[in-house]
Amino acid sequence: MKRVLFLPLFQMESGHHRTADALIEAFHKQDPDIQCTKVDFLSYTNQTLEKVISQLYLNWITKWPSAYSWMYTSFFQKDKSFMHSLYETLFVEKMEQLLEEEQPDLILCTHSFSSLLIDKLRSYGIETAPVVNVYTDFFMNGVWGKEHVDMHIVPTSDMKQTLIEGGVDSDSIKISGILTNDTFKKRKPTKKDTKLHVLVGGGSLGLGDSLQSLVTKKGSSKIDYTILCGHNKELLDHVQALNSPNIKGMSYIAEAEQMNHLYNWADVLITKPGGITMGEAIKKMLPVFVHSVLPGQEEKNMKYLEEEGLVHRLNPNTPIDRQVIAVLKDESAQFLMKKSRHQFVKSIDVSSCGELAGLLTETYLQEHPDEHIRFIDDVFSKLYQTL
Repeated sequence: MKRVLFLPLFQMESGHHRTADALIEAFHKQDPDIQCTKVDFLSYTNQTLEKVISQLYLNWITKWPSAYSWMYTSFFQKDKSFMHSLYETLFVEKMEQLLEEEQPDLILCTHSFSSLLIDKLRSYGIETAPVVNVYTDFFMNGVWGKEHVDMHIVPTSDMKQTLIEGGVDSDSIKISGILTNDTFKKRKPTKKDTKLHVLVGGGSLGLGDSLQSLVTKKGSSKIDYTILCGHNKELLDHVQALNSPNIKGMSYIAEAEQMNHLYNWADVLITKPGGITMGEAIKKMLPVFVHSVLPGQEEKNMKYLEEEGLVHRLNPNTPIDRQVIAVLKDESAQFLMKKSRHQFVKSIDVSSCGELAGLLTETYLQEHPDEHIRFIDDVFSKLYQTL
């Protein structure tokens, strides 16, 4: 039985986990005998440490966003030998221990931290299973391990070029877009009513004041809103208290099929520039409007998405209805956005988790004929030794 180890980071819901889960599902469909294990490395190292760091992160991005933005750019966006040495000192032995316990045949890193540590181990001559980086944002930070990684699954051609310029063999790089559950590839059905359907999201945790300010009783009766509140009960209560016939609130959605149904309902998506959400929206060919941007990763994503013409940034001082309708009525703006989506999709080599699972299975998990021969030789050698 072949074993695949997935390494996201943190226990909380994130793009690293959602991509890992989507790939696990794809591997199981590819071959039910493949055993997939997902491990949050921080929790493996120390569960208390994981809780402290994740809570610190959440507090930091909401209460001191500018400070987090500075810290992310200063310490994560660039290769920092001091920080890398610190991570290595604190965690590399734990990573070696984890790999020794799991004995995987293939390792997929959906977060940069684990990728860095395994890259360090391999640089010291320690043998591991093949390692694949699966990037879940539209950029790569300076933490990702690169030199001793077997394959890179990148969302964009720009990222591929960056890796090539850094000395990575182009044959080991595949462009996939942002990998999401393959459910989102299903064709959007034909619309049956004349109302404009607007889906509004704020990530798995929901957003507080920034999203509440968007949701009022005012607005066109020709527009129906569905507000995805995530785990934010206060926001859900706020939406429900509006008691508006054209504004509906929903709590956290875990099932890809249910989320796909909402994408099929929607004509427009208003959200944050999280990598996975953007990947889903591009697959569903939805016009995307961004209502707010969290510091760090989302700032980097937003820069790329705006430059490529894949999103529209909303002005918080202008009514949403007016902005959305103006863009949708602007044939030039619609043409440019559709053209940008087409160009993005056109550059993709591996278009689904199922396709990637098949490629990785064929490349790393299948026994080649010479392996069978060696196995038979070993069996007969041991047999003759007993005679």
